[in-house]
Amino acid sequence: MVEKSHKNYKWIVLALVVVSSFMAILDVNIVTVGIPKMMSHFGINVTDAEWVMIAYTMAYSIVILPMAYIRRRWGIKYPFIISIVIFVIGSALCGISPSFTDLVIFRIIQALGGAGLTPTGLTLLAEVFPPDERGEAMGIWSIGAMVAPAAGPALGGYLVDYVNWRWIFYVNVPIGIISILGAILILSKDMPVKKYAKKFDIFGFLFMALSMASLLYALSEGQTMGWHAPIIIQSEVISGFSFVFFIVAELFVETPLLNLEIFRNYNFVIAFIVNMVRAVGIFGAMFLLPLFIENIMNYNAMHAGFLMAPTAVAVAFVSPFSGKISDRIGPKYPLFIGLLIVAVSMFMFDNISLNTSVYDIIVNQIIRGLGIGLLNAPVMSAALNSVKTELIPEASGLIPVSLQIGASFGIAYIGNELAVRQTYHLNQYARDIRYNSTAFHGAMNFINGDLINKAAAYFRSGIIFPNPPLSFFDEIVQILAQIASFGDSFAILGYITLGGAAVAFFIKNKTHRAAGGMKSNHKENISGE
Repeated sequence: MVEKSHKNYKWIVLALVVVSSFMAILDVNIVTVGIPKMMSHFGINVTDAEWVMIAYTMAYSIVILPMAYIRRRWGIKYPFIISIVIFVIGSALCGISPSFTDLVIFRIIQALGGAGLTPTGLTLLAEVFPPDERGEAMGIWSIGAMVAPAAGPALGGYLVDYVNWRWIFYVNVPIGIISILGAILILSKDMPVKKYAKKFDIFGFLFMALSMASLLYALSEGQTMGWHAPIIIQSEVISGFSFVFFIVAELFVETPLLNLEIFRNYNFVIAFIVNMVRAVGIFGAMFLLPLFIENIMNYNAMHAGFLMAPTAVAVAFVSPFSGKISDRIGPKYPLFIGLLIVAVSMFMFDNISLNTSVYDIIVNQIIRGLGIGLLNAPVMSAALNSVKTELIPEASGLIPVSLQIGASFGIAYIGNELAVRQTYHLNQYARDIRYNSTAFHGAMNFINGDLINKAAAYFRSGIIFPNPPLSFFDEIVQILAQIASFGDSFAILGYITLGGAAVAFFIKNKTHRAAGGMKSNHKENISGE
């Protein structure tokens, strides 16, 4: 066991947390590219297949907040190790799932472990790194945290296309075993907080679980079932009432599941909002781009993953520097500039089309990665450094929750906007196209004559083309409307991200460097008031 007094202890702990967090976050994204294969294997439709993601997201978000109580009640070493063990067992079970129902159940088990890794890992980093070094630590941690979503589709695409879809789960097992052994050998035993030996806030947990589950269900299924479907409206109402009951319950229990005092902290609230808004933009774009690459440009899953990989490279390059910058000048300007850069990358795709080249996509992904790399460390260090030491477990749980809610909302919202904008452009084309115009007749003559005749001569395969040509023309209009809807959706995400930049500008720009350049006391309580 490495002693806490060892000069490299904190960096060894950081390496352990990065590896374990990377594994958990990678799994959320790597699964998406395997869904079509799962549908084929189990004979299910897309609505059923979505539960592979929904079940994990719900369980993850429900379990993550009680980790603050668990950390105080039993310390951090053993909950961290047990979380990895559960995650590895869940991953192995997912890989051997004999039925789709079993797969969903095992995904929930996997999520129970994954939910424990991120908040306990962040709390661990906050304990071993002093406030003036947390930005740098979070910058290195965010390499794994943000590279995983970008690398997931590429790795998952390769495993799905060339190995077997089950390996998107098996890949976690060796990494998890290494993490378990590392945690046992590295982490020093810590002491629980005695006052938290009291009764668990069961009512607060139940209300919170019901609120989160209902909200995430509505966000996940709203686009499929329709936002006005009775079950979606009921889910939203249940989520709202449950949240109100949760807040009331937390005000009257001796050891609340969530200490609401944390929301009196100005900088934490701003960091919470910024984190949620950036998740809307970033994960909304991560949802849109693979759809465009695969459905419009006709690339396969692995190629789509590789085209998104430059984001991971840029994030890995910038993140450590952004942490150091945040430590020196505070989080405001890295957050503001990072969000502006991400917004610019969104607006660069507002005219995305069939003429958009692979080069254009790669450049755009690099620019977006530079912006994302500037965001991760500052938003995490701003949240953790702004609260008192005893509230760090709450902050470590709430920041991932805000990211999860923002990501779920971003994907649901932009998926709906994609359909809305396609309908809008179809109506515009219907208004502008005149069937007695010279341009229309020219296009129809080209389709009926030159295009079909030359294509038939080229293929020489007896291929049957649309007849009459009007159906072919209609298909072209449908595709053009779909392409235009992608451009509009990227622009919408750009404006949302700009809104996040405006909020970030109001964060209080505090640093933890003393005037003489000396480091601040590690045991300092930071109120942020």
